[in-house]
Amino acid sequence: MWLKITWRLLGPMMADKYIVIALDNRGMGDSTIPPDGDYTSEAMASDLEGLLDYLNITKANIFSHDKGTGAAVTLAMRRPSLVAALAWTPTYTWDTYGLWSLAAWAVPDEAERFMEGREREVVLSFFFHASYTGISGFPAYTIDSVVDSLRKPGGLRAMFGAFAARTMGLDAQFFSAMNKKPLTVPFLAMAGEASLADVLKPVWGPIGNHTELDIVPQSGHFPAGENPEWLEQRLNKFFDPYLHQLKVVDLSVLKNRVTLVQPIN
Repeated sequence: MWLKITWRLLGPMMADKYIVIALDNRGMGDSTIPPDGDYTSEAMASDLEGLLDYLNITKANIFSHDKGTGAAVTLAMRRPSLVAALAWTPTYTWDTYGLWSLAAWAVPDEAERFMEGREREVVLSFFFHASYTGISGFPAYTIDSVVDSLRKPGGLRAMFGAFAARTMGLDAQFFSAMNKKPLTVPFLAMAGEASLADVLKPVWGPIGNHTELDIVPQSGHFPAGENPEWLEQRLNKFFDPYLHQLKVVDLSVLKNRVTLVQPIN
C-alpha cells in the first residue's frame, strides 16, 4: 500500500541485482487520485500493465504487498507473458475486516467522517495491531510519511475506496471467475509469522501449478520493513532461476522527457 514501508529498505537491497521500479497503487502515497474512483484489482492491474508497456518492459519479476497483490495476480492472470515470476507478502483478502478500523473502511463516507483529523491515531493503531513488535520497529519518519500521504486532498477517500465493500465485492466476483483456471506463472506466497502464516497454505496453496509458500520469521504484516534482510535473500533465491528471461531496460530515455501529458508534435 505504502511504498515508504515496502521499498524503503528492500528496494536498495534488490537494486544490487535488478532495476527496481516501485509504484504506488492508484490514490495511495504520492500517486494521483483516480477521477473514476475505481480501486479494483483490475483497474490497478491496468495501471501496472500500462507502465510496463510504456517502458517497453516485456517481462519482469514482480513482488507485491497487501493491496498490490490483487493487481499483481490480476496482471499474471491476464498477461502471463509479462510475468517471469511473481512473489507477494501478506495480502488483504483473508479476513479483511478483522480489525475494527478496516471494517469501518468498508463504508468510505462514514470512515472519512470519523477519521478525518485523526489520521495519525488510525495509522498508529493499524501498525500496532498488524506488526510483529508494534510501532517500535518503524522509524518516526516512516509513520510521518504515511500520515502525510493520507492528509493530502482526497488521501483518506482513496485509502477507504480501496477497501470499500463495493470494491471488495467486485474483486471477489473477478477472482471467483478467474480462479477456475490455475495460475500458470511461478509464484511465491509469504506471510509473517505474526500475520497470516496459519492460513497461508489453505488459502494460496491450491491456486497455481508452480507454487512455493514460506513464513517470514519475526515479522507481521510488513515483512519488507520488519525483516528486509531475510526477505531479500528469499526473493533472490526464488527469482534467480528466472533472471535469464529478463532484458536490460534503459531508463535513461526518460531524462528530460514529457511523461504526464501528450507532447506537442
